[in-house]
Amino acid sequence: MAFIVNSSPGPGLRFEPSKTLADMKAALDWAEGLSRRGMRLIRIRDTDTDRIFDEPELREEIKRQGAS
Repeated sequence: MAFIVNSSPGPGLRFEPSKTLADMKAALDWAEGLSRRGMRLIRIRDTDTDRIFDEPELREEIKRQGAS
């Protein structure tokens, strides 16, 4: 399973290219780091299902899968 994290920069910030990560937790950690650096419109795509998450949705999905 792989997750692609994309974002759009805020005003005056440099663009950061998308990054592919191997698991959900790593993708969430990367997304949180982008958010701390001022990036916005962060989206995480599960390449297996093509489902797209934002940070809160992915956090909830991790909790849901952990509870299963």
